[in-house]
Amino acid sequence: MWGWCRYALASILGEVDGVVTAGEIRWLWRRGVLEERPCGCGRAPIDCPVWSAVLAEVLGPGPYRRGREPVDAVREIVLAQREVSTRRNRLRVIRSASGGDAQWSALSRVRGVTEELLSALARTTGAGVIVDTSKRAQEAAVLAATGSVDHYVLHIVRDPRAVAWSWRRAKPLAGGRTMATRPAARSVTRWVENCLGVEMLRRRVPADRWFSTRYETFVADPQGTVDEVLAFLGVDAPAPFVGPETVALGTNHSIAGNPNRFRTGHVRIVADDEWRTKMRMRDRRVVEAMALPLLRRYGYRVVGGPARGPTSRRASE
Repeated sequence: MWGWCRYALASILGEVDGVVTAGEIRWLWRRGVLEERPCGCGRAPIDCPVWSAVLAEVLGPGPYRRGREPVDAVREIVLAQREVSTRRNRLRVIRSASGGDAQWSALSRVRGVTEELLSALARTTGAGVIVDTSKRAQEAAVLAATGSVDHYVLHIVRDPRAVAWSWRRAKPLAGGRTMATRPAARSVTRWVENCLGVEMLRRRVPADRWFSTRYETFVADPQGTVDEVLAFLGVDAPAPFVGPETVALGTNHSIAGNPNRFRTGHVRIVADDEWRTKMRMRDRRVVEAMALPLLRRYGYRVVGGPARGPTSRRASE
């Protein structure tokens, strides 16, 4: 069973002809190349048949394995990403989605290499649509102002109480490690920051390139939601459903993110609403107090009950 929306939806889309799921592309350079963390196929990107070909095209052959001196280009990319992603620069990056900041060398470096990466990935896989599962608005803003990428934004929001509860649970990673956990206040702070960033970015993206939905909508009707997303992207191909709530997933090559990206075979998509019965009332109230305006904006009830309001909507509505 699968209850984590972003990776579930991305993996499903990645099984559609002409679509490839790349995972959180921003982490390719540090976590993938320098730290050699596995992509969805279980191999480090430099050993993966897809990413090794992409890296060779973007960087050329070179000694960028752990234990050797990494190529200067990779280090430069990581340093530029750090500058662009710092909290003090996030609003500046989002504003750049409308154009401008052409003289900011770090942003130009990140934007340029990401364009090269996506082009190489498209050529390597033959895909016309690449899904990046990065969750912050500034990652979408990096490519929004480019002319070479036909850029769409799929905004998925989840009840912050569920998000906070999910971050309290340890999730296994490769090598016996587990993902880091977060206290409720820290989780909701990030949720609020991400949502505010999304609302700012939304003003800078054409309405017909923006699609919004909720986790709760997706798990209530996975096939219907996926069909809507494919129509939004202009993809005329069937999704891999073998039942209303069950999909057949093969191996993907997604970078970083939730361990659920390693799931293969027949997977049933169900709502992960454990927070409703197991989350401490104190944590729940902290989340509700900190996120109250956005809870109301996205149609979530503050006191119990299911989500209300519109189930999914395009930005033009």
